[in-house]
Amino acid sequence: MRQRPPEPDVAQHRQQALHNEGLLNGASLPPDWEVTVRFYAVAHWVRAYLKKALKVPSIESHERADQLLDQAKVQRTIRSQFKELRWASEDARYYCVRPDPHQLQRLRDIHDRLRSFFEPKSRP
Repeated sequence: MRQRPPEPDVAQHRQQALHNEGLLNGASLPPDWEVTVRFYAVAHWVRAYLKKALKVPSIESHERADQLLDQAKVQRTIRSQFKELRWASEDARYYCVRPDPHQLQRLRDIHDRLRSFFEPKSRP
């Protein structure tokens, strides 16, 4: 049976989000990988926020994160954009979908908006 590592705390999620975003700086990633990296960066911003705001010890899935965002009364547009980025990442990883330049720019903008929303709210 798999033994899971310890659950990351707020600071560790913030560090991982920054690490993931660092992969985007100056890199020339294919669109499918760029979307995936952007989603996982935001997933860590979301987890940092939720752990700080709701004091939850663990978040076992992206679906659970969605539920907790609703519980935290995060505005619907933010929750919808998080889902859109998540689904684009899943489409890229599991269905071999590569976003076109217009879609990729939209997903970059969503990443920036979500980061701007969650990063300040997860600061120590």
